[in-house]
Amino acid sequence: MRISKSTVLPGNVVSALLPLFLFDSVQVQASTTTNNSTKDTTGFRPCDALIAANLSHVVHLPSSPSYPTLVEGSWTLETQRSPWCFVHPRTTSEVSETLKALRSAGKGAGDWHIAIRSGGHGSKEQSSITNGVTIDLTQLNATTYNAGTNIASLGTGSRWGDAYTALEEHGVSVTGGRQSVVGVGGLLLGGGVGWHTPRRGFGCDRIVNYEVVLASGDVINANASAHSDLWRALKGGSSNFGIVTRFDIEAFPAKNLTLYRRTIGENHTDDYIDAIVQFANLDQSFQDNAINSVTSYSPQGGITHTVAEVNTANDPNTTAFDGFNRLPESVPGTKQSTNLPGVANIGAPELKEKNPRVSGGPTTIANDPRVLRYAFQQHTSLVADLNVTLGAQNFSTILEFQPLPSWVADIGVQRGGNMLGLERTPRNKLYFVLGVTLSTTESQKQQSQIYQKAVATTQRIRDFAKSIGSIEEFVYLPYADSQQDPLGSYGAANVEYIRQVAKKYDPHGFFQSRVPGGFKIDRVG
Repeated sequence: MRISKSTVLPGNVVSALLPLFLFDSVQVQASTTTNNSTKDTTGFRPCDALIAANLSHVVHLPSSPSYPTLVEGSWTLETQRSPWCFVHPRTTSEVSETLKALRSAGKGAGDWHIAIRSGGHGSKEQSSITNGVTIDLTQLNATTYNAGTNIASLGTGSRWGDAYTALEEHGVSVTGGRQSVVGVGGLLLGGGVGWHTPRRGFGCDRIVNYEVVLASGDVINANASAHSDLWRALKGGSSNFGIVTRFDIEAFPAKNLTLYRRTIGENHTDDYIDAIVQFANLDQSFQDNAINSVTSYSPQGGITHTVAEVNTANDPNTTAFDGFNRLPESVPGTKQSTNLPGVANIGAPELKEKNPRVSGGPTTIANDPRVLRYAFQQHTSLVADLNVTLGAQNFSTILEFQPLPSWVADIGVQRGGNMLGLERTPRNKLYFVLGVTLSTTESQKQQSQIYQKAVATTQRIRDFAKSIGSIEEFVYLPYADSQQDPLGSYGAANVEYIRQVAKKYDPHGFFQSRVPGGFKIDRVG
């Protein structure tokens, strides 16, 4: 029917057409955009609340050109989620207004939640969500340095490569991530192991102040003088108190590092294990040295061992790595002297992993060669099993060991204490992670089965370590798998401390119930 302005319609026709006119009107309203969101209702209560709070310029609906890029902000395909909307604040004030708006929209029985993302390197849904809103903090990425106070200030959304590069211009650096693509916020809130850890402690041990936005929207500074309980709780306590928007960190003079990557064949496994144990037993006079030891299987190279040897004082003649130097190399390496940004970029993985990776999460053990030998045997058995289950060309593995010298715990205590609880057992330790990457479509169809195999293999190693008195309770939170309890591994006293501080600064439990991702103190028994 063609309808002109002068057409007079029968009543029954008007009644029939009225819903169509109304529907068209709603559709026009819903598709009218201002910046990245809508003038009117989106249909999603939390997104509407953000827009009503005058945050439309940082709200991104699925129709926004920026939305696909924000979805891809998580580092693996399996952790990418498409929320109802993203909010992408540029300032601490906008984070405050965001929390106020979302808190006001959270009443009722709706099953929607909030995710908070800094670098997006958490596993599963630690920092992403489907039913709800993701707060993406990557625009809070400024790095500044105050020469008068020797304090470096890092935005929570920065990445370590960018932060190191900015600080190098001032001739200083800080303790942080070993790979350039890793985000600042999540790593520091979980402790933060870096190349300088043997000398300077965990990344969190050097933090002198946190800028924090509470669930109420209030912005406070937590340090040794003000809110000192929160300052200490944030050193490993993760996302249980508020959103940290800035970390103020004591800097130290930047210096080149000496790096050597050594590749060793599988036939020298026993000697390689002895070299790891020897290094992990060095005394504190060797605190300028660090290693990252990785055993891996690949279809191209089979099982090989690779160790990154780093001297943070730029001493190419250190004797710390003599145990490794005696081993024949399957591939010749090259010793390099480079700055921290350069080291962080060497071998750094792509931000977007194309293939899913499964892991049983980290395990901490005493520096006991019996456990290492058992772990290497279990890794070899797992590779043989996966060769049958998946086919040799369809997967790769990693078994990574990191030393934790006993004195690192003392550094934390001397600098006001942290939540990690490593001082409970004053002995040299290592933590390891075993993982499997599924590299083909066919192998990815069996992801759940392979995940179970990885978890079971890791648990067998834990059980063996426990049986000989070499297991440690500590679980390194930034590497933790969703089935683990890193907060609970800090010890009863620290668990209770975190619980009480969380109740004080978030009395209504907003970050326990509305922000479910990550590891929550309310879930610790």
